[in-house]
Amino acid sequence: MVLFAIVLGTFMTALDATIVSVALPTIAKEFGEAGHDTANVSWILLIYTMMLCSCILLWSKIGSNKSYKKVFVSGVGVFAASSLAIGMCGFVEQLGLFAIILLRAVQGIGAGMVTAMSLAMISSYLPKSAMGASIGMVTLAASAGTAFGPALGGILTAFHWSLIFFINVPIGLVCILMCMRYMRGEEIHTASGAKVDYVGAALIFVMMFTLIFYLNKGPDMGWMSDAGIALIFVMAIAAGLLTWWERRSADPLISLEILGEPRIRRSIIVGMLLFMAMAGSYLLLPYYLQFVQHYETVEYGLILIANSAGMMAMGPVVGRIADRTGQNRRFVIAGALICALGFLMLSRMDVDTGLPWILVSLFVMGAGIGMALVSSTNLSFTYISEGQDGQLSGLTNTFRQAGSSAGVAILNAVFMAFIVIVPGSTIVGADLIPGFRHAFFVAILISLIAFVIAMGLKDREPSEARGHPVDAFGEDGLDTGCPLLSYEPVQREQRLRIWEDAHGRIRIEPVQRGNQR
Repeated sequence: MVLFAIVLGTFMTALDATIVSVALPTIAKEFGEAGHDTANVSWILLIYTMMLCSCILLWSKIGSNKSYKKVFVSGVGVFAASSLAIGMCGFVEQLGLFAIILLRAVQGIGAGMVTAMSLAMISSYLPKSAMGASIGMVTLAASAGTAFGPALGGILTAFHWSLIFFINVPIGLVCILMCMRYMRGEEIHTASGAKVDYVGAALIFVMMFTLIFYLNKGPDMGWMSDAGIALIFVMAIAAGLLTWWERRSADPLISLEILGEPRIRRSIIVGMLLFMAMAGSYLLLPYYLQFVQHYETVEYGLILIANSAGMMAMGPVVGRIADRTGQNRRFVIAGALICALGFLMLSRMDVDTGLPWILVSLFVMGAGIGMALVSSTNLSFTYISEGQDGQLSGLTNTFRQAGSSAGVAILNAVFMAFIVIVPGSTIVGADLIPGFRHAFFVAILISLIAFVIAMGLKDREPSEARGHPVDAFGEDGLDTGCPLLSYEPVQREQRLRIWEDAHGRIRIEPVQRGNQR
């Protein structure tokens, strides 16, 4: 039930990233009479992504210092409440488009809270022996939410666009109730009660906000226009100040210790690259299916589920195997290669490609991504110390979200550069094929870069433990054989009680004479 609650929250926030895109034309038409244009309506999508990405690291740090559960549940509550308010805007015309955009920013903050805590919750509230399989389920939930979005959005918008937001309310309530009822466990925090680095948070917000805005609006404003260069300048200044500040902060928002571990850093970059290729393909595939293959919105939404089916087939399975064997590296490498193969198959599609080839291509690409993402995430969590789960979760998801935005911008730019347009003629499906092929070729290259980086990964040896392993001896000299995560010095006349809690953590505590167990 704990895993289901985490999966439900992840699915809900991922669903809203794509379900809204289908309703934008309808919303633009409804508010067009009030003087709003399509450019303004696009902010409904953009502000959500910008707020989500910009706040993840802040919420991960707050969760690490305070409580993962409180941040996660609060995020679901903010997300559901803002969804209800946005839906009501469809029936109160006086609120207008500005109110929707403002509430979408609030919704993005809630989504950031949920996203920041998703992986940390798995590490804290579920047994370590099931961590790989659990990561697989959460990865699948994120993919399924993204894939189901267009189809579900098309169905709900046919009745009224507000329903795409109202649907989040019951999902959010169920998720909150399950968290409150079933999440019982002990969280370990490295800096409980420490002050949050708000200066670092502000610098990260500026850096991420300008980056996401530049990547999304670059084609419209011009990549090297005055506005574009100004955004790059602001982003670079914020990044430089952030690096300087974090190195001097007593409790930095970005854990330099975590990023300093090369195997964690490589795992995070692999995930970022795969999200880059996947998000870019998610942007282009609906256009191919609609304008080249002439499928309706609901139909191509259902076709895209083949990608989630690939993740479903491989992600949890690979996670369970990794839990049992401790081997992750081989699956990251194989997954990156399989992902590249899937994009190669997608690059061969044209106007005559049949549905079976499309479905198989999507399945292969999804299987590769599911395999690599689950195993790379699982591997990175084996190299952190107790209490660092929230920080790693935040870093992982921030890099993934940034990769998604970069992937959309890069593949869209390549697609537009290679479209065959004859002045004065009507564009047909065949004119778009060169753009699709070159864009998917770039996705192949990104997957192969991930493969090269994955070759440098290394599985953690079973004998290694978080922290500094020591052998524990009782008063009688009995070697427990258990490497300890942490320990306190005890007096010679005390015995040690060593046990494993419900979450698979090894515990040790001194036992006074007369209370020996």
